[in-house]
Amino acid sequence: MTYELTDFPQLQKVPKEQLEWLRENLEIEELATGSYLFELGSSIDNLLLIFEGDFEIYFQRNNSRKAFGRLRKYDISGLLPYSRAKNASGFAIAIKPAVVGKLHRDKLQVLIGKFYELTEVLVHEMNNRIRNITQIEVQNEKLIALGKLSAGLAHELNNPASAMVRSASLLQQHLKGLPEDFKKVIKIRADAAAIDKINDFMYRKLEEKPSGLSMLEKNNLEDDLYDWFTDCSLEDKYDLVPLLVEYQFNTDDLLYVKSFLREEDFNPVLKWIVQNMTTHKTVTDIKEASSRIETLVKSVKTYSYMDQSLDFQMLDIHTGIQSTINVLDHKISKVGHKITVQFDGNVPKIHGLPGELNQVWTNLIDNAIHALPDKGGEISVQTKASGNFVYVYVKDNGSGIAEEHLNHIFEPFFTTKEIGEGTGLGLDVAMKIIKQHNGQLKVKSKPGETIFEVCLPKNHNIEQENT
Repeated sequence: MTYELTDFPQLQKVPKEQLEWLRENLEIEELATGSYLFELGSSIDNLLLIFEGDFEIYFQRNNSRKAFGRLRKYDISGLLPYSRAKNASGFAIAIKPAVVGKLHRDKLQVLIGKFYELTEVLVHEMNNRIRNITQIEVQNEKLIALGKLSAGLAHELNNPASAMVRSASLLQQHLKGLPEDFKKVIKIRADAAAIDKINDFMYRKLEEKPSGLSMLEKNNLEDDLYDWFTDCSLEDKYDLVPLLVEYQFNTDDLLYVKSFLREEDFNPVLKWIVQNMTTHKTVTDIKEASSRIETLVKSVKTYSYMDQSLDFQMLDIHTGIQSTINVLDHKISKVGHKITVQFDGNVPKIHGLPGELNQVWTNLIDNAIHALPDKGGEISVQTKASGNFVYVYVKDNGSGIAEEHLNHIFEPFFTTKEIGEGTGLGLDVAMKIIKQHNGQLKVKSKPGETIFEVCLPKNHNIEQENT
């Protein structure tokens, strides 16, 4: 069967004599379904023209297969003019029978030297390939970042949400016991003045925020109350004492309450006080948990700049940095690391793209987290105003960046992370965003200290000085 090069849309305007030379020098190969066009690490020695077939391109990462793209009928791939690729970084497997034309690199050099129009078409194909791969990797980088963000938010939201469910269930159980206790309360005989004093004392205790007791102080207070309950022959001491200790009721407080009541009325009143404390504590726990959820939602909204213009606008970089820290906090705190901020109050608002700058803060802080030692990890974020510029410093106490890597870390696809942990585009994206703002991104590193420095003009139309 004859395969015509003019069937390739890319080659239709190439002079016939050039296509004839190409056809005569092509090696035609047929591949069955399941055959590999290339495998990981295999040499890239041939220009490939797909006459028939369909290939799936995939990577093998962490013992899992990740689809990356397809090579279909009339695609041109493999070794292209001026390409520096030497070995395949993945696999291409035929998912149906295929026919491929191959031109060895030795003959490709002849093609480049003799046939301008054909070379021009192939160079254009290489540019398209680079652009497509870059777009895919940028999208993968965004998906990886989104996945990390989503997992972190799910973790952070789950804790307060679970606390709210637990507290609501406890409150529901607590309220079921109130009708029975109410029977005892309505039998109490006390004048209005005594009731007011007990009420005032109880609410004063509820509104106080007692300082935390040490374990020894807590144990001593518990022992005192248990002994006092036993001496007074009071009921339900094992139900009442723990909460009384939490609100730091001591025996003098109990004697004060008792002084306004008949002997037989003290126990019902004490239970009524503890019931109020239980309700107060449960509602406070629900309020704190819901406040945490509200803070996280606000942080995400600020981080993503939902419902706001995506164009250049005046913005407070501190707001973006803090929301980024809030979103990433779970990755720092769950393993005992620390992050500190030192915001210069003189830093003015700048003219910038808030969503893009938040991506910069995310990449820098996430990289710092990844570099931290197993124990004692510390990150500091500092801002400073100087003339028409604003500086942001992100410092970590990790192992540092090897000297041979310092000149490459802002290059696309360069990464020192394990396979599957990064695409090598985070710092490249950050650099592009900073340059879009006419700023600078630099790094200094030594063992135990790495500092990324971001310099941004107050107005992106002001060009940064070389410093």
